[in-house]
Amino acid sequence: MKKTIYFIALITTFLIVSGSLFKIMHWPGAAVMIILGSFSFAFLFIPLIILKKFKEESFSKDQIIYSLGIILGTVLGLGFIFKIMHWPMATVLMLSSILLFNFLYVPAYFISRYNRDELRYSTIINSVMMFSFGSILFAMFELHI
Repeated sequence: MKKTIYFIALITTFLIVSGSLFKIMHWPGAAVMIILGSFSFAFLFIPLIILKKFKEESFSKDQIIYSLGIILGTVLGLGFIFKIMHWPMATVLMLSSILLFNFLYVPAYFISRYNRDELRYSTIINSVMMFSFGSILFAMFELHI
């Protein structure tokens, strides 16, 4: 499982970075690489990470929270694809997933894990990092649609 995740992460990263470089340089094949990389991120990498977490965690409440995370991550990945390819509804997909991530997922993650003493420190750090990442992404949007 670990080698599969690393392999998919490597291929996904290569496709997205190469596709972005090709798009900047206006070389052919950029769209195909970006779409393949983004779809493999959204529909292979994120589900495998969550599946790995499902095997590690025994609490069903955490599994529900991770499921919410996979859905939001997939919608955000689709929003990135739509934005890069200039397809309609990109802003709606990205803004809705970022807002739900910041104001639904991060608080649910924090509340569910903060009460466990062994997870308290890592929960605080992870929650602050996730909220900061989501806020930075949100700040990059022009809100006059």
